Amino acid sequence: MQMARLVHTGAVRSDADHEAGGLASDDVTAPDAAFRHHRRLHHESTRTMRRTALFAAFLALAAPAGAHGLWLDPTGSGVQILYGHPHEPELPSAGKLMSLTAYEPAGAVVLKAKLDAGPAPALRAAHQGDALFAAAYDNGYWVRLPDGSYRNASKRMLPQADKSLWSVKFAKAVSGPTAPWDKIVGQPLEIVPLEQPTSASGKIRVRVLFEGRPLDGASVVATDGVNFKSEADQARATTDADGVAVVSLRSAGPQVLGVSHRVSPSQTPALADADSYGATLAFTVTDPKTN
Repeated sequence: MQMARLVHTGAVRSDADHEAGGLASDDVTAPDAAFRHHRRLHHESTRTMRRTALFAAFLALAAPAGAHGLWLDPTGSGVQILYGHPHEPELPSAGKLMSLTAYEPAGAVVLKAKLDAGPAPALRAAHQGDALFAAAYDNGYWVRLPDGSYRNASKRMLPQADKSLWSVKFAKAVSGPTAPWDKIVGQPLEIVPLEQPTSASGKIRVRVLFEGRPLDGASVVATDGVNFKSEADQARATTDADGVAVVSLRSAGPQVLGVSHRVSPSQTPALADADSYGATLAFTVTDPKTN
């Protein structure tokens, strides 16, 4: 599907500046200092810029300002794990990637992601053949302190924090015509297509599950990255009592659906006030009638 490459742009900011606005918007992360200098790199081609724009648009819409997202990009020889903000994508932390699995037509294969160093470092896993890829990413506990600073810690360690949460991300991607696209893999927050994604024409029916049950009232956002104008311009759909939403697709090509869900109080109330979940589903529509 080859949707995006990691590209870092923009001025380097302090950790506190980077986190500002994040926790208040339900999610935060800290950049890896070892890779901050790569933010000066620019897109190497128009095609790369277009693919990155797809996910930049998605990340801007899938959650409130300041939130980060996780998505998967099948590349033909495997899958790339991507993460970050639209204006400055970041290298995912390999240590926070809890699992990466390729669900093949004949069974499941556990994949191991490795850091591909270079001018634009990336976290990738090798795989051959059609598959439904699925990943889980634990972004950990975050607190906001009274002075406005943010720390990657729980409120048990910093009880003076005035806000805290636990952040977790899930991502899926359909790659190839024989991939088991309708499989429920059991992610706590999961988007399950109810029709073949690659042949969707103009819209797609999906079901959102939270802890295995339909999630009512969830907002599902979709973008193709090409026609992005503003947040209000993007396709959104709200799930019904059965967790089902019919989401419009603007054009053929790469697609990403995203949903977020927040639970308060947290399942670990001694450590956080709330739990923040995010999920994505990536696929490529090949039907030229999609408009």
